[in-house]
Amino acid sequence: MSIIGSIGNLAVDQAALRARLDTASRQVSTGQKAEVFGDLKPEARRAIDLRGEVGRREAYSNAADRALGRAGATQTVLSRLHDISATLGAQALRSKTLSSTDAENLASTAAAALEEVAALLNTRHGGEYLFGGSDVDQPPVPDAANIVTSPMATAIATAVATLDATNAATVLADSVTAATAAATTPFSAFLEGAGLTEATRAVQVADGERVEIGVFANRAQDGEVTASWGRELLRNLAVLAATTPAQAAEGGGWSALMDGVASAIAEASTALATEQAILGAAELRIGTTRDRHQDTLVAVRTQLGSVEEVDLAQASAELSQLKSRLEASYEATGMLSRLSLAQLLR
Repeated sequence: MSIIGSIGNLAVDQAALRARLDTASRQVSTGQKAEVFGDLKPEARRAIDLRGEVGRREAYSNAADRALGRAGATQTVLSRLHDISATLGAQALRSKTLSSTDAENLASTAAAALEEVAALLNTRHGGEYLFGGSDVDQPPVPDAANIVTSPMATAIATAVATLDATNAATVLADSVTAATAAATTPFSAFLEGAGLTEATRAVQVADGERVEIGVFANRAQDGEVTASWGRELLRNLAVLAATTPAQAAEGGGWSALMDGVASAIAEASTALATEQAILGAAELRIGTTRDRHQDTLVAVRTQLGSVEEVDLAQASAELSQLKSRLEASYEATGMLSRLSLAQLLR
């Protein structure tokens, strides 16, 4: 073989070595075997499938995290509402022996609680109202700041003002009407319209698996509307806020009225506890499913890494070896070139 032919063969080998060197340099720099799926043959299809699985699991895991954040915020509100109902319910039970001063304090406390409950029902998380169903941009209680003087509270105050020794049941019935009638309901038009029949908000946590996390301000999980915990809290707090020391002092229908209020608030407390338990079970289910996704993600990412990622130690050693081989090849080319030149100069 001529010297020139040998130099040509070395040039071909050097081109191949440079290509391999470029690939090894990129792999060491990026930690990836290839820049595009096509260069991963024959494992390109497996890499695509694994990446799809990673994306799916991450989407479910992220959705579960958001749902748990929303559910946690909802639980905080429900807990406070339960505390309010327990406190005011107990005060209503004790109200039969109140002095005029205590009765005045009860009305004042109830008015403050009424304002707080209305504000709590308008709690937002992530910019969305928690208790408004799918109408996440509008408050469930449109005029919460003025709930004490709202049409509902005003109608209830009018009814309470008629209290006598015989009509406590009528007063309570009138308060129910005030809390449910379209003209005086404290809730939004959406909740009292389309929201009454819409499905509870749910989160997709896995293929074919949805978990309900929605809570409505004006209806319970079992679909109860008229005596739902939210409506009953607002209604009975408005009744207590409308009472006067004179009514407590006269007796009359006072005891019957307080018995009715205490009983209704106790039922609201029970419904709130049920709401918390249902939501707690949903949180547990979501958390368990999220953890399963995250555990699976670890395994899938490991598999994907074995397909797409290089062993950096091995790749670095190969890079060093290729550099040495290419340098030796260049030296050989230089030596042959000098020999060829010497032959020409003879």
